[in-house]
Amino acid sequence: MKIIFLDFDGVMDTAYYGIILHKNDMPEHDKYGVVFDPDCIQNLKYIINQTGANIVVTSTWKVFMSYQDILKMWEDRKLPGFVTDVTPTPVGNHKKGDEIDLWLKECGEECGYVIIDDLDAHCFNEYQLSRLLTVNPFNGLDKETAIKAVRILNI
Repeated sequence: MKIIFLDFDGVMDTAYYGIILHKNDMPEHDKYGVVFDPDCIQNLKYIINQTGANIVVTSTWKVFMSYQDILKMWEDRKLPGFVTDVTPTPVGNHKKGDEIDLWLKECGEECGYVIIDDLDAHCFNEYQLSRLLTVNPFNGLDKETAIKAVRILNI
């Protein structure tokens, strides 16, 4: 199984697209939250088309939205791929990398994965760093990052 551990803020919703929406007097939010950048959506679609990977949400949106709501958002926004799950949120002090570890352990299946986030490496575990792609939150998931993700997932 191939998995994309996907953050939303700074990865799928970008400062750049927010500026464009604001300049053109277009809504920056829908009923689910901040609207995702179409370029980031296309780059996610590219990764999925090239790898067949599924998505596991690591975004803090999972705290405010149920998994079912995320699935509904995916359908209503016509987003690419399938959201398999969200990472669990352990009690107490933890890093995002710990959430990913817990998900992988609970999955019980061998997974090739990539982590796409705008957080720094210190938020992840050292052995995850070769699978971490950190994006600039201004532009989010760009083509260069998408190509790197495909390489990681198709190893």
